[in-house]
Amino acid sequence: MKKVNILVVDDRPEGVMAVQAVLNSPNYNVVTASSGNEALKHLLKMEFAVILLDVQMPGMNGFETASIVKTREKSKDIPIIFMSAVSQDEQYVYQGYGVGAIDYLLKPFDPYILRSKVAIFVDIFRKNQLIKDQATKLYESEQKAHAEKIDRMEMENLRRYQYLADSIPQIVFRLLPNGEYEYFNKVWYEYTGLSQDKSQGLAWKDVIHPDDLQELMSLFRDGNEAMVSECRILNHKGEFRWHLVRIQAERYFNPKEISAWLGTATDIEDRKREEEMQKFLAEAGEILVSTLDYRLTLQSITKLAVPYLADWCAFDIVNEEGKLENLVITHKDPQKQELAIKLHDKYLCRPDSEVGAAKVIKTGKYIVFNDIDQELIQRVSLDEEQKQLTTELAATAALVVPLKLHGKVLGALTFAVAGNRMKYDQYFIDTAEELSKRVSLAFENSKLYRISQEAIEVRNEFLSIASHELNTPITSLKLQLQMVRKTLLASRDGQIPMDRFTKSVDASVKQVDRLINLVQILLDVSRIQSGRFTFNFEELNAQDVVKEVYERHKEILVNSGCNLEMKLGENIPVVWDKIRIEQVITNLLTNTIKYAPGLVELTMEEVEDQVTITVRDHGKGIPENKLKSIFERFERATTNESVSGLGLGLFIVKQIVDGHMGKIEVKSSPEEGTTFKVTLPKDVNEAMEKFQAEQSSESQYH
Repeated sequence: MKKVNILVVDDRPEGVMAVQAVLNSPNYNVVTASSGNEALKHLLKMEFAVILLDVQMPGMNGFETASIVKTREKSKDIPIIFMSAVSQDEQYVYQGYGVGAIDYLLKPFDPYILRSKVAIFVDIFRKNQLIKDQATKLYESEQKAHAEKIDRMEMENLRRYQYLADSIPQIVFRLLPNGEYEYFNKVWYEYTGLSQDKSQGLAWKDVIHPDDLQELMSLFRDGNEAMVSECRILNHKGEFRWHLVRIQAERYFNPKEISAWLGTATDIEDRKREEEMQKFLAEAGEILVSTLDYRLTLQSITKLAVPYLADWCAFDIVNEEGKLENLVITHKDPQKQELAIKLHDKYLCRPDSEVGAAKVIKTGKYIVFNDIDQELIQRVSLDEEQKQLTTELAATAALVVPLKLHGKVLGALTFAVAGNRMKYDQYFIDTAEELSKRVSLAFENSKLYRISQEAIEVRNEFLSIASHELNTPITSLKLQLQMVRKTLLASRDGQIPMDRFTKSVDASVKQVDRLINLVQILLDVSRIQSGRFTFNFEELNAQDVVKEVYERHKEILVNSGCNLEMKLGENIPVVWDKIRIEQVITNLLTNTIKYAPGLVELTMEEVEDQVTITVRDHGKGIPENKLKSIFERFERATTNESVSGLGLGLFIVKQIVDGHMGKIEVKSSPEEGTTFKVTLPKDVNEAMEKFQAEQSSESQYH
């Protein structure tokens, strides 16, 4: 059993010895002090079960010493027994109890009583110590259980954290303060294809794009609180994809010291691509609306597309003749520009090519090649030269998309890339197709603008000609009227020279007829444009219609030097608009008078349920470049301004023939002159009914 400390305070050695003798026991450790100050020093160093304190001591007496003992936190609960041989006065006893004494013994004391009282306090001390020891052990046990519980909770939280980190689609990581590996979630290993061993230390840096690594490593070097950055991370397919990386410092024990780095990496490749695509398309849109010169526009677009979409790019359109026409080819390497042009023009645009613009224009669907190798080159090449050109250009991927508008294919866009910097996945295909839509619209707008400008020029030319044509009869009419007025004023006695007067009036009537004809032509054009060009079909004799026209123009034909030969055959009953068909024949004959006076042949034939009217002259013919447009508004068969005409006659003729369900053809050459052939159904009403029935049948079938 451990000894218990007992403090005996007495300035007289014999008194100390007497107490030691009484308390001599292997269970007690009696500590002595000869003064109050010495006793207080012992109390600071040791723990005591009881204090035996003499009252009368020099310097600090027992009462003063007890007062100090009771004010100290460490010693205030130690029981004090006063010992005194001087006074038995109750006042001193009360004073002793007043300063905190437990008992008051008078010397000489009974050894048995002293020993018994001390034994009681020692026993109380031992029990208190036992209670303290048990409380300490209980506390330590509770602390240990709590610590174990905390450890279990931490392990559970760690597992829960790992499960959570593995379940989210982002990369989650925890790095040491110097940036070395501590933890990566499952997404990291699945995305990068790295094992845990190959991610240890700083080995994870190998999958960060070199251009982005420096900014990332600066965080660990500079010790900033956090960082948000975009960087490219290599996946297991060998492709770099953009990620948004967020890293936050963790500080556990020391607020001034970083314990670890916690971060996430979110794949933003699709968003990044979308932003780049929108930026590219926005720039393309600005270019497309900057000018209506489509050649300049397409040159600018190819420069924008290279190198964003390709290393070289080509634009092809279907021209007005239906042939494939290249507008521009751009290669990022000027030294390979000629190679690209040669490969494109000689091979990729051939109708029999299976990999170029011609194929896309034919099908209206894009074609894409993402792994161009020697085997593919060998298979699609038409000859050794094409193989050599393709090999020298080193194209590894190609994409050709159609230029379409309102379901019609206008042309094609060709993109090709060398090396492994990109492949034409769905993102690039969508971008190229969106670009093709915008280019198609811009190209069509440019074409419409060009047509409108040409129409304005034609209109201006027509207005100039019309002004001249209208001014000529008006001027002539004015002169004739002036002559009549002069003749009337010069007559004497009411005598009017009738021959001169009659000639002036006849000439005036001719000019009025000419004006009426010009106005009628303009009215017909207006009716055609507004859809009010109507017909009045009736039963006729075809020969009678031609003969009436001839009779009205016989004098003009003779005066113009035209020799008209007619072969009309037998009577042919027809259902036509008499006035409109007369207008057709009149226009055809008038053209021969203007452009090819001389021998003119007019024939009429009946072929089954149709009638053909042919007018042939033997003049110089119509220029070849005019034949296709001769039936359009304001078109003239000659540029000779000395020949009058509005350029509307044949346009009106074509509308009349179409309105009769017929057709008109023209053939012309310098050697044989010009032949107009009009084919009309004998009964227009019957032809219309038949046509409508066929249309109705086709509609029901579809």
